[in-house]
Amino acid sequence: MENRIKFTKEQLQLAIKEHLQEEKGVNDLFTMVVNGLMYSEREEFLGSQEPRKNKGNRYRNLLKAGIGSGLELQVPRDRLGLFKPILLGVLEQQEEKIKDLSFALYGNGLTTRQIESILTEIYGNSYSKLGISRINGEFSQVVESWLNRPLDSHYPVIFIDAIHVKVRRDVVSSEAFYVILGVKEDFTREVLAIVNFPTESALGWLEAIGVLKQRGVNTVGLFVFDNLRGLDQSIARVYKNARQQKCILHFQRNLSKNIRVKDREEFYSQIKEVFNPDDKYYTAEQAELNLKEVLTRWVIKYPFLKHTIQRDDLSLLFTYLSFDFRIRRMLYTTNWIERLNKSFRRTLKIRNALPTIKAALYFNGICGYSNE
Repeated sequence: MENRIKFTKEQLQLAIKEHLQEEKGVNDLFTMVVNGLMYSEREEFLGSQEPRKNKGNRYRNLLKAGIGSGLELQVPRDRLGLFKPILLGVLEQQEEKIKDLSFALYGNGLTTRQIESILTEIYGNSYSKLGISRINGEFSQVVESWLNRPLDSHYPVIFIDAIHVKVRRDVVSSEAFYVILGVKEDFTREVLAIVNFPTESALGWLEAIGVLKQRGVNTVGLFVFDNLRGLDQSIARVYKNARQQKCILHFQRNLSKNIRVKDREEFYSQIKEVFNPDDKYYTAEQAELNLKEVLTRWVIKYPFLKHTIQRDDLSLLFTYLSFDFRIRRMLYTTNWIERLNKSFRRTLKIRNALPTIKAALYFNGICGYSNE
């Protein structure tokens, strides 16, 4: 018969009090309690099984976050591999919350060293810099998976725009990150891709848009973009049947900046009238004629406007007029994606420059997780 030492409650309390004075006393007691509860839970589990069908099978070692340091747990096992301690699930939920906290802190610009300092203050020395790096490594895998996930086969509208971020290669310089925002059939918005090239160009956009094709986007109803030269041709090479809308605000600003200040207000108001989105009977053909008439009136004073009148892509400014007048204001500018990029910039302001291209992608990738 097994000999057992029996303690009174007072003796146990005294032993606990003395052990708590040790350097890792709290954590040791917590470890013993958790291990004891898991073993008791296994005994209860085995008692509910058919006799002789299942038995205890030693334990496996597991390190979990504790109080001041890690918990060196002994997780009991059974021969059939059916036993899963409920208490262990509770501890894993805590670890998931710590991961979420680490991801959020990393996404708001904190380094692993800063995250380590915060978690140490909250949880003691449970998480080392190596542990935080491991957690952020898991986060990196999540972001990589998100950046390369399969996409829907069709998007009614896609907005594209580049944001410039200071990153370090050999030296710190500003590089372009091509951001692609899709509007889905249910009118929610989804960041489809973030692609890096050192500079923004039509050739770079050709490759970035080609990535959408590789990830399953077969058809696009409408692309909305700024006035970057050659961008319309790059889009057509990948999605030749997609309609295109050039941002009218970019067009108006580019014209107005070359007009003298004393004429600018009058000129801008006349140009603005051309892009009337609210008249449901207004057509793209009428709008293009009106634009040319306004520019012709000003061409005597500003000869450079003649080149604008002769442009063969003016029709791309008025694609929105072929849509229902109630949604035209959503389609004729890049405002939606510019608001998204503005939120990226707010996050990026926390850091003067990112240490690597990958860090910048992860930094921006966090902002793209939730659909609006």
